[in-house]
Amino acid sequence: MDLELIVEGAQFTLYGIRAGESLWEFLERLCQDNPAEYARIDRRLTQMAERGPSRHNNEFNDLGNGLFEMKTRGGVRVVFFYDAGHLVICTHGFVKKSKKTPRKELELARMRKAAYEQVREQNGPFRIIVTDDQKEPERKP
Repeated sequence: MDLELIVEGAQFTLYGIRAGESLWEFLERLCQDNPAEYARIDRRLTQMAERGPSRHNNEFNDLGNGLFEMKTRGGVRVVFFYDAGHLVICTHGFVKKSKKTPRKELELARMRKAAYEQVREQNGPFRIIVTDDQKEPERKP
């Protein structure tokens, strides 16, 4: 399974599962389409890596079944779950356009979490992908 390093901080290392539209691709598209919302979600990701999740419901939310979301007022969401060793695994990002989180987004997150857990249980290979400006992460699955 391929994982993209998103950010490594004092508290957590954040990875994105590379499947379908990756979190990197979502963030790149968001940066072009809506730089202000990109800046907001980027701050949430960095905050999570450095200090852990905020206790404010307007920034982080428990979706149930071990899934959580980082969010902005503009509707940007990044769904994630925790793994041992101070790891945060992001399943994907999307822009929420209604009051409730769309069922298809929750199902996608559940499927990706299950796939990750299956690989993890089998001590399967994880390939860590880093960009040219990132260093190799200290915390790995």
